[in-house]
Amino acid sequence: MKKKILAAALGAAIGLSMTAASTDAHGVFFANRVDTKALVLGEGPLDNAYDPACVQRIDAYDVNFQPTTVERVDGEKNITIVPGDDLGVTATFFDYGYFAKTTDGKVIPTRDYSNIENLVSVTYAYKYNVHYWSDKVRPAGIYNVPIQIVPMVNPLTLRRGDTLNLRIYKDGQPYANAPVIADVLGNLTAETQADADGFVSVRVANNGLNVIGVEVGFPTDNPNVTKKIFSSLSFILPAE
Repeated sequence: MKKKILAAALGAAIGLSMTAASTDAHGVFFANRVDTKALVLGEGPLDNAYDPACVQRIDAYDVNFQPTTVERVDGEKNITIVPGDDLGVTATFFDYGYFAKTTDGKVIPTRDYSNIENLVSVTYAYKYNVHYWSDKVRPAGIYNVPIQIVPMVNPLTLRRGDTLNLRIYKDGQPYANAPVIADVLGNLTAETQADADGFVSVRVANNGLNVIGVEVGFPTDNPNVTKKIFSSLSFILPAE
């Protein structure tokens, strides 16, 4: 099923994971998969299937950071997109739903956790991704993404081993001391802390796909429920 996505909301119901995978450190990002541009849900080297309904919205911008469209293709276990020649950046909004943890260690994906027995805690997992598609884009903030990793230069102009300067924002303001995972694919447990003004420098880790992440849990009105946000910046460098 193909859809045209404008830089606006796609209205969608909350989708649940097609597996009971842990929500910890799972980000979403675009990658090259079997000749497609696939939205991947994963951590480290592992990918997971997901309900395409989890992808609530993809905002597309051209190389001048003006709204444009991108073609979305919903599959059985994920989505792909068909980027146009003018595509510069996408911002993806992914609702992974609730995950209930019980006393026996099980993690249960659910829409309603009120009747789950032996409940210990609940995580509501939401994920965001900003992906750079063109080296012609001048970086800018997309402040409808609650936590955003903004590069100081277009990362597609760099190479593996180069220093990439970033600024982390939360709700449009610099995010002091944000915990940054510089290489989600290859070194998931290593975090670098941003400074008091949200600035941090990382090394470009890979030829090919690079994913930088920030994962933070926030309390909610319900003391048993944590809202966990994983926000990522991704880009794909050509092989050297």
